[in-house]
Parts: sequence; structure tokens; C-alpha cells
Amino acid sequence: MTTDLRRDSPGVAEEVVQAIEACCARSFRRVFPPRFSFRRMAEEFVSERRCREQLALARRCLPFDLVGKRVLEIGSAYGMMLAVARLELGVEAFGVEPGEKFEGTFALSGRVLSGLGIDPGIVRQGTGEAIPYESGSFDVVFSWNVLEHVADPAKVFAESVRVLRPGGCLFFVFPNYGSWWEGHYGILWWPDLPRGLAKAYVRLLGRDPAFVDTLQLLNRRRIEQCLAPLEGSVRVREWGTAIWEERLRTLDVADWALLARLRKIVRWVKALGLTELVIRLGRRLSWETPFVLVVEKTSP
Repeated sequence: MTTDLRRDSPGVAEEVVQAIEACCARSFRRVFPPRFSFRRMAEEFVSERRCREQLALARRCLPFDLVGKRVLEIGSAYGMMLAVARLELGVEAFGVEPGEKFEGTFALSGRVLSGLGIDPGIVRQGTGEAIPYESGSFDVVFSWNVLEHVADPAKVFAESVRVLRPGGCLFFVFPNYGSWWEGHYGILWWPDLPRGLAKAYVRLLGRDPAFVDTLQLLNRRRIEQCLAPLEGSVRVREWGTAIWEERLRTLDVADWALLARLRKIVRWVKALGLTELVIRLGRRLSWETPFVLVVEKTSP
């Protein structure tokens, strides 16, 4: 079965896209570049194709197949990932969504899921720092581009591991601020830029510096610090380094949001014959971006 919100519930699809477009235009007017299409951004939030790509990456990186597994998505937004996982992969998928950053998100997820014939109760209102599920409830905890927005990344890791069964994995994709790219602004970034300098930098580019204060500027060292209290009960299986290297070599960079700009930069790096040099330096300095972090729970 193929998920298609516009086919199955066109009225709901348009209602949700219009609501997302209006919200994003208010929230990101001076974050994204001039003439950015917020309509396009809204449509991407409920894109089945994007969800399939993300789930395919997860299936590639996890040590077991998702089919038939019980999974939780932290920051499930409008519920489309859950819908695709359930309807197309047979995954028992659930979500947690605070619905605070984008007003109406939690309610709209219910509209999306109901429009696709799925019980909206699979999404609970809550945060990654206080997951409203019992310990040992899931085989996988997912998160896509959420960790940089949470209040306490270490607590999110601890809670995610708590709700995993032994042998289960968390799969988190999020920006690396120890790298050269910042995807929210769609700009080149200086690795490990301090927050004050980061705000000055984006101000020089004519963008809203206040948005920097909403971000966790995570790099590999910071993630290792967040995971340190869990030592002995988890092990890191994947950081996404090999995937980053493959994308640099093949130019296989998606065009979602502002990634088309990154793809142009990657093409220039290749045209100048610098790809292998960048990869060698990136291995040493942890430039992989985004992080594609897979952490296995090894004990209760």
C-alpha cells in the first residue's frame, strides 16, 4: 500500500499545508534566504517521498529490519513518517510531539493520521526529555532534525535509552556544528563556532541572529559528553561518517529545504579535485554532516 494524503484526503492535505506555510513564514522569515518558498517547505513537511527516503536510510543503518518492529518517533510533527512506516512497512509506529514550537502541530497530526485512516492516538503530546511511555517499550527510537532544538540533549538520550528494549537502537539524524554547513540558514559554517560569534556571523549575512539562541550547537565531543552517563549500557554503532563520505564522492545530496545549496558546494569541491582531501581531514576532525547516529542499548 502506498501512502498518499492528497489522494486519500485532499481537503486535509491542503488545510495542513496552508497552516504549515503560514506558521513557517512567521517563524523563519529572516532565517531563510529572501524569496524562499515557504509553500514548498510546507509541502515537504508532509511529503511521503521524503519520509520514504528517511526510512530507507534508517533501514540501511540499523542492525535489523524495521518490518514488524515497535518504534517511537520523537518530534513526530504532522505524523507523516508514522503513517508511511505503518502503511508501507508494517511498522508499529508511535510518536511524541510537543506541538509548542509550531502552534497547532499536535492537532494537525491528528487530522493527517485520521485522513489516512490511522488512529490519531498513536501520537502523544510530550517531549523527548520526558517520554510518556513505559521503560523497555520500543525496538527503535527515531528522531530527524530534532535534537538541535531540544532543551536538554543528554536527557533526551537518557529517556530514549530508557524506553528501548535491550538490543534496541536509537536512530538520530541531526546537524553537526563541528562541520562546515548550517542547514537552517542554508549557509557555510565555521566548525565549532562559539554562539556569540555565530550570532555576529549570521547578522552580517542579514539573517536573524536570535534563531541561533534556539539551537543546540552540537558537535561530536558534546554528543560523547551527553552519552557518557550511559556508559556500560549503550554502544555507538554509527556516526554517519561513511554515509557523508559516500555523498561527497557521488554528489548524492538531496534537494530538500536548502540542501540544493549544499549540493552546489559539494560539486565545486569535486570540480576542484578536493574531495579526497576534505574526506581525509573530515575523518580526523569529525566533519560528517549530518550526524546519522545509531546507538544500541546493550543492557537493561
